[in-house]
Amino acid sequence: MRGIGRKLRSSFGIGSSRMAIRSQLAWYWRWMLNILMMVIVATVVWWLVQNSYRITGFNVEEVKEQLAKLTEENSVMKRDLEATKGTLTERDRQLQIERAAQGELARSVAQLQDENAALKEDLAFLRNIMSSGATPEGIGMSNLKVERDGKPNEYRYRMLLTQGGQRKQDFKGRVQIVARVAKDGALSTLTFPDPSASESAGSFEFRFYQKVEGRFAIPDGASLKGVDVRVLALPGGQVKLSRTITQL
Repeated sequence: MRGIGRKLRSSFGIGSSRMAIRSQLAWYWRWMLNILMMVIVATVVWWLVQNSYRITGFNVEEVKEQLAKLTEENSVMKRDLEATKGTLTERDRQLQIERAAQGELARSVAQLQDENAALKEDLAFLRNIMSSGATPEGIGMSNLKVERDGKPNEYRYRMLLTQGGQRKQDFKGRVQIVARVAKDGALSTLTFPDPSASESAGSFEFRFYQKVEGRFAIPDGASLKGVDVRVLALPGGQVKLSRTITQL
């Protein structure tokens, strides 16, 4: 009986275990409280983000202005770079034109120097003739040159013709070139201008002196072995003077 009494006292007496009494909320009230807490947290986070520059000293608007300024400066620098590139291209083009002009000028100067030297030779020869007092009768030839002109198969000739004696009348004639050419082991002759051409082709007329220049071309792959330079009288084509050149 005593054991039963102790069990009853432990269950219903002052020494019994405590009971917790809780109020039961409806589920929708719990959801509303959760949503309200989430809104409050989001509002706090948004405020911290928007006002972070006040807390950390970071100014968003100032950074935006600096970014816009740097973007504009970058655009200006790009435009300046393109303009500089255009200027450099134009200057390079002008430099190439100037170099080409200088090269052409140098060639012209060299050609003029050659012509000046030839004129000096002609003048010296004429002075000797005029100063001698007595010149030989007939046609004379001096300063005869035959040399390559540009391409390997092209040649240029020049000479100074004079008429000596009493010079009663002008001399009319033309120069004929007879070229001895070797090709494929065979030797042949070529005449310039062509014998079938009109007599007036390349003709000239002078009383005291005449400077004669011309060009001729031999076939590709051929080599020039020698040249006969003839002065023909017109009309008729009689040979008045002939010179032979073998060293070319």
